[in-house]
Amino acid sequence: MDKKKICMVGDFSVGKTSLTQKFVNNVFSEKYLTTIGVKIDTVEVESTKLIIWDVAGRDSLSPINASYLVGAAGVILVADGTRESTVSGLLDIWAVVEKRIGSVPCVVALNKCDLPDWHVSESNLDEFASRDWSVFQTSAKKGHDVETLFHTLVAKI
Repeated sequence: MDKKKICMVGDFSVGKTSLTQKFVNNVFSEKYLTTIGVKIDTVEVESTKLIIWDVAGRDSLSPINASYLVGAAGVILVADGTRESTVSGLLDIWAVVEKRIGSVPCVVALNKCDLPDWHVSESNLDEFASRDWSVFQTSAKKGHDVETLFHTLVAKI
């Protein structure tokens, strides 16, 4: 069986762990638990053993730990669609990814689409499209587009 490491990266509290748990275990918890360092899960997707590295979120005081990215075959960039700063910040996060591991397949999860106050601009979407990133409006809570997100990245890898 083929093994592939992927990394979930984004700001704090955008739903990286929730998306991973929904995909791997089909569960969602309302309780917020900060990821310290990295949390690793595995799941079989088609004929690939996917090793999902859920990397601790970024904020103004702590950047993404780029050493966790080494060896990743693909990346899921995650933003909270109700917090515009997390959406626009994906380009900065991608710069860290590219600097550390080069250009790898990437998909974007604009998470929390089940909530009101959506703040995803057309210019953000145009920028993501210009980079040939597949963009999904996801909800870890409702399960919307979670499976498609992961399967699309596996197909790109």
